[in-house]
Amino acid sequence: MQSLLKSDPRRLGDMTLVLVTLILVSYGLVMIYSTGIAVAERTYGDSLYFVKRHLFNLLIALGAFYAGYRLDYRLWRKWLPVMMGGILLLLIAVLLSDLGASVKGGRRWLRVAGIGIQPAEFLKIVLIVYVASYLERKQEILGSFLKGLTPNFLITGLYLFLVMMQPDFGSVALMALTVLVMLYLGGGRIVHISASLLSAALVGYLLIISADYRLKRVTAFLNPWDDPQNSGYQIIQAFIAMGSGGWSGRGLGMSRQKLFFLPEAHTDFIFAIIGEEFGFLGALILVALFSIFLWRGFWIAWNAPDSFARNLAAGLTTLLSLQVLFNMGVVPGLLPTKGLSLPFISYGGSSLVTTLLITGILLNISRTVMRIDSNSRASAATPHG
Repeated sequence: MQSLLKSDPRRLGDMTLVLVTLILVSYGLVMIYSTGIAVAERTYGDSLYFVKRHLFNLLIALGAFYAGYRLDYRLWRKWLPVMMGGILLLLIAVLLSDLGASVKGGRRWLRVAGIGIQPAEFLKIVLIVYVASYLERKQEILGSFLKGLTPNFLITGLYLFLVMMQPDFGSVALMALTVLVMLYLGGGRIVHISASLLSAALVGYLLIISADYRLKRVTAFLNPWDDPQNSGYQIIQAFIAMGSGGWSGRGLGMSRQKLFFLPEAHTDFIFAIIGEEFGFLGALILVALFSIFLWRGFWIAWNAPDSFARNLAAGLTTLLSLQVLFNMGVVPGLLPTKGLSLPFISYGGSSLVTTLLITGILLNISRTVMRIDSNSRASAATPHG
C-alpha cells in the first residue's frame, strides 16, 4: 500500500478517496475488535475470533479492491452476460441446493469449504453494471415507459424476486431504490420514476403486512416501548448505547451495551456502539468520513469520460450512500430495522469484499478521468503553429 501512496496521483486515481478508504477500513478493524470481544470470548472461547476472521476477509477484500483498481472499467460491461448468468445460478443455489445455509430464519448464504458467501451482496454490483450498460444502449428510448423502462424492470425484478425469497427485504429495498435513482440520473422521466417509486412502495407495504416479523419491525420503529422485551428490545438498547455516549463517549472498549445487551453489536448495530464509545463527536467524525467518500464518488461520476462510466460510478456511489443512510438511520430510530451492514465498518466478509471492490472500480474510473485531464492540460500548454 505504501508503494501505491508514493505513485503518481494521475496513475493511482483519487488520493482523497484512497486515504478515506484506509481510515474507514482501519476504523472498522478496531471497532470489530472492540464490539466483538465479549461475544467471541463467551461463544468461541477466543476473544480474537472475529478479528482473525475479519483479517482473513480483509485479505480477500484487498484482492477484490486491487482487481477493481487494475481492471479497465469497460471490462465489466464486456463480462456482463457471464456475471448475470453466474449470479442467477448462485441465487438459485442458495434457495434450492444443499450448499444453501439458513441463518436466523433467512436462507441467504452459500457454504463452500467452510466459507460463507452471500450472493445478494455481489448482485448489487452486477445489477449496477447491468443498469449502467442498459442506460448507455437505450438512451434514445428512455423517455418511453414501455420501451425504455419496462424491460429494465423485468430483468431487475427477476433478480430481486429471488433475493426476496431468501427473504432479504432490506437488500431488495436498497437495490430497488438504487436502480430507480440510476434510471432518473441516466435520463428517465421524473413522472415515470415517481410512478415506479410509488408502485415499489405499495409492493413494499404489501410485503411488510404479509410477514409478521416485518410488521413487528415497523411497529417497533413506531413505538419500541410497546414491546420492550421483544420486538422493541434491540432498538431500545441501541437508544441506550447512543444516549449514554454523550458528547465524547465512554472511551474505546468501554461500551456496556456490547456486553450481551445489544444483539448484533459487531454487525448491523455497530454504529450504536461507536456512539457509546466515541460519543456524538466520534459519530459525527464517521459521518464526515463517509460524506467525503461519497462526495469523491459522485465527483468521479460527474467527470467520468463516457456514459457507461458516469452511470456506473453514480450507481456504485448511490448504493453505498443509501446503505450508509439506512444503517445509520436505524440506530437513532429514524428508519425501521433492515438488517443492512455499515460499509467498511461492520463485520461481514461478503459485504467487505463488495465494498472494497466498488472502491477499486471508482478508483479505476478516476484514473481515466485524471489521465484525460492531464493530457488535456499538456495539450493546452503545448505551443501550436
